[in-house]
Amino acid sequence: MSKREKSVQVTIDEQKLPDGQTMSVLKIGDETIGTVTPVEDRLEAQLNDGDVYRVKTVDEGVELLLRDYHLHRG
Repeated sequence: MSKREKSVQVTIDEQKLPDGQTMSVLKIGDETIGTVTPVEDRLEAQLNDGDVYRVKTVDEGVELLLRDYHLHRG
């Protein structure tokens, strides 16, 4: 027997930082799973457990956060 696919709603909320840049907050349901934040000339994807990864694009950061979520919690 195969498992049924679960429908999960993923949202990306954009928040303005005090320095004028935009931070993307990735949520599954009501749970925040991480953020993608511009830092100097690069982007950083930060997981809720404190791990920080350098990424080139917001899309790459979102993919990294989703992979970690599904690997450890999903």
